[in-house]
Amino acid sequence: MLKIPVQELSLEKFRKYGDYASLTDDSFRPEGPGRSNEFYPDRISLFLSPTTLPSASTCRVSKDDPIISMVEYHQYTCEGLLPIDADCVIFVGPSGRNVDPKTIEAFHIPKGTFVKLNPGVLHGRQFVYDTDVAHILCLLPQRTYGNDMHATFLEGDDRIEIQI
Repeated sequence: MLKIPVQELSLEKFRKYGDYASLTDDSFRPEGPGRSNEFYPDRISLFLSPTTLPSASTCRVSKDDPIISMVEYHQYTCEGLLPIDADCVIFVGPSGRNVDPKTIEAFHIPKGTFVKLNPGVLHGRQFVYDTDVAHILCLLPQRTYGNDMHATFLEGDDRIEIQI
């Protein structure tokens, strides 16, 4: 079984898979601390579909062996992930029907950091980082799991262990 390390998130390393932005870090404010209610529009945008409504789903991730046994991708849409109350680990890789485990990378995603996965990027379930449970917001067009999900199951030595 291939073992991969968890990398700290950086724009340079993650750019080929999508984008990310901390939604709780106020250090970017152009005017410094201000009013008691501030609005920062369009911090990050996702192309979901010109004809489909976005859908917010949640994932409850519990501590488990960090073994990748299934990867998926969406041909036509981005996916957005936001760890709400705890850090998590995600894995990503270049698109392809034949998954090459050597191309999979894992990233530590701090809570409050919104991650956009580009169409075609391999990914799958999330893993907890340093806690027992994490809740994650998942943003996709409605019914994506029924009409734009391509999954590959990994078995035996093709599975991948993330070294958290």
